[in-house]
Amino acid sequence: MWESAVDLVRMGIIGAGNLCGGSLGSAVLLVSFGVRLALLPFTLRLAREARAKQAKLAALRPAVEALRKRHAADPTKLWQETQALYRANEIRLFAPRSLLGLVIQAPVFAALFSATRRGLGSNVRFLWVAELARPDAILAVAASALTATVAANSMSGAGSGATPAVAAPIIAAVVGVTTLVFLWSASSAVALSMAAGSLSTAQQSWLLARDRV
Repeated sequence: MWESAVDLVRMGIIGAGNLCGGSLGSAVLLVSFGVRLALLPFTLRLAREARAKQAKLAALRPAVEALRKRHAADPTKLWQETQALYRANEIRLFAPRSLLGLVIQAPVFAALFSATRRGLGSNVRFLWVAELARPDAILAVAASALTATVAANSMSGAGSGATPAVAAPIIAAVVGVTTLVFLWSASSAVALSMAAGSLSTAQQSWLLARDRV
């Protein structure tokens, strides 16, 4: 069944290539972005819920600090009082919906990754890339830089106070380097798919930013 799902994604990419004038590279971008676009209403809702929870946690931080000082010698009492505070403000640290989101998204993204990782045929060119089945240093660097930039913008525009301003560039740099290490030996098709995913994340961040306008 899993192989059938991966083959279905590959067939979708090849079919999209016919709509893109035979360009399988464009098809990878189109299908990868389209898959994430289809999931956007769901992921956007989860992101909004997470942002609202972070805002509540930030507002309660002084009260939590007060509880820590008051019950510093009694960890059990501290935990009970902190949980009571969260319940009173309708905060659930573990949300089943978040786990459900992972369960729904993971197989879709895994199938997309497997389809692009296995290649789309031999001698498939795209722009300057001579073979999409092989790594390309320039594309890997470009996709990693895009991922890091989107991560930095997403954190700086989150507005929840969850990520300190000083830490955001460091986290973005770690994301960029980690992505580059992964893409350095991955196929160029995978790099294109990740770039499309970053563009989708940027779109989600823009929609989240509009909520506050």
